[in-house]
Amino acid sequence: MTDSRTSLIVPLMKARVPAEVQLEFPLPPGEEPIREEFAGDLYVTYALELAGEPARRYEHVARRHCAELGLEPAGLRRRAALNLRDRRPDLALGWYPDARAVTVTLGEGGLAAALLLDEGFLDKLAQDVEGDLVIAVPARDVFVASGTGHPDGIDKLRWAVAQVWAEDRGEEEAGPGWDVPAGSLLTRDLLVRRDGAWETLAA
Repeated sequence: MTDSRTSLIVPLMKARVPAEVQLEFPLPPGEEPIREEFAGDLYVTYALELAGEPARRYEHVARRHCAELGLEPAGLRRRAALNLRDRRPDLALGWYPDARAVTVTLGEGGLAAALLLDEGFLDKLAQDVEGDLVIAVPARDVFVASGTGHPDGIDKLRWAVAQVWAEDRGEEEAGPGWDVPAGSLLTRDLLVRRDGAWETLAA
């Protein structure tokens, strides 16, 4: 029987750093967080989203957790993507008036970028743009989309990336005020979805 705590599992998008930080005391087998490559510099981990004050907290899912929860590691991605929609029913789209591009918000918690794993949502979003779906996820809680058939939309995605990274550096002209908590930056690259697979969009 599957443990009810499986409903707490959510996906977390993370970015590789140029040099991996080596722990002085490595975690024992079974305790290392499960990590899956995604595309470009991005990878996916999973966490139990726990209620806390003043904010939610996350406990990374390791193989030990999978054994305790009666869940195969290979099933984490599907389970986490389903949970994300259930735990964030306030998904909203905001289309830009000057370009065919849309910002997707997902409430609090820094999980908007994890919508990259929600195939059903991506299929619907792809129907609203021309060409292949293109996504910018410059930070964990920023998700902006367009299509390869919209040069103005691609420009808007690059603009959004520049604004988010400028905001993180504290520059005065940082843009529309995206909330970019410390350590939440992901990637400057745009990702394009072709035949159900993700790759980095050529500059």
